[in-house]
Amino acid sequence: MYTYTEFTSEWKRLHRPSMSVDSDVAFFYEIYVRLHRLVEQEAAAFDEQLVLSLLLYMENTAAIGLDGVYEYRYRSVGNVAFSWCENLDMSAEATSQVDKLVAEAVAKASCSVLRGWMTESVLSGDFSRLSGMLTWFPQEDQVMWRIFPDLRFREMMFRRLTGDWQAARQMLWADLAFNWRDKRGDSLAVTLAKQFRQEVAFVEEKEKTLLKEAAEMLDAIRPERLDTYTAIERTDGCTLTLRHRDGRVFRNVIFPMPVPEDVQNRHLAAQLVTYQKKTYINGSAVWLNEEALPIWNGEANWNDIVKKEQDAAKLTSFTTPFGKQISLYEDLYTVPEDPEEAYYADMGIYFDEPNIFDFVGGQPNGRILKWGI
Repeated sequence: MYTYTEFTSEWKRLHRPSMSVDSDVAFFYEIYVRLHRLVEQEAAAFDEQLVLSLLLYMENTAAIGLDGVYEYRYRSVGNVAFSWCENLDMSAEATSQVDKLVAEAVAKASCSVLRGWMTESVLSGDFSRLSGMLTWFPQEDQVMWRIFPDLRFREMMFRRLTGDWQAARQMLWADLAFNWRDKRGDSLAVTLAKQFRQEVAFVEEKEKTLLKEAAEMLDAIRPERLDTYTAIERTDGCTLTLRHRDGRVFRNVIFPMPVPEDVQNRHLAAQLVTYQKKTYINGSAVWLNEEALPIWNGEANWNDIVKKEQDAAKLTSFTTPFGKQISLYEDLYTVPEDPEEAYYADMGIYFDEPNIFDFVGGQPNGRILKWGI
């Protein structure tokens, strides 16, 4: 078990350096000790990182509830706490205790450093801070890892483009943070905006204003997937006007690094993001020669990647707690056609399996006729 000092160091490592965890590290250390002792009694073997992963889930749930959105929306995620206990082969009684501890921790974590850091990052007007916050989730959130497609196809494309694994990974995180859409068509920024608005009802008046403003700014973010552009004007050492290959012009695009003087009519591949009425290069940009330009047809490349991701998902299946086998494709990409069924599926209630309405007087596995008392 970590000492308080060791835990603090490790807890800081799991968060961005720009986020100070000092004000709630004591709270999470107390939960860590209780969880650790419980697991020691029940699990034959485990490691510290596994315990920390559940603490991060608690922090996320208390702060913004992002993991909860995906926990309900995707059957492959399921109940995170129960799955965590099942992986450790814990008894039903111990699983119930862990579930109770999670609920208690979420209820008591009233002051959220994580939510404050997220809000400040959005409202800062600093794109690097916004990007650092959003990319933290696909890099560190283990629930999100389970709902992403097979990432090897995107990563290989970025690797071929950059010729460098580190740059490719940076492009991948930027793509997932800004361009990936869940099965409902929502980006991470849009989902966070919805969660911010939900949190408004539970916070003090000052934070209400900040959360509303942050939600509006998140909704206004406009990302562009990796594609090719032509430099048509250099405004200064870090600013260019770019023309997308479809003819759209992006003026005064801000680069994260100095731009050479002789770039007019040169071509590059990049991801762009418009935030607070300014457009930024999102991650790395790669200058292309005339021979390479036709290869990087963004629409064709992305269509091919999405098809490969979907085909890979069709070859994988999982079994729900009720014994139903479902393909990963069905879980990651499809939404029930019936609006009512889709509405309840988003809350983790599926009409093709036993659900809560079977026990409260509704029609089993079908339309809700009445509430039983």
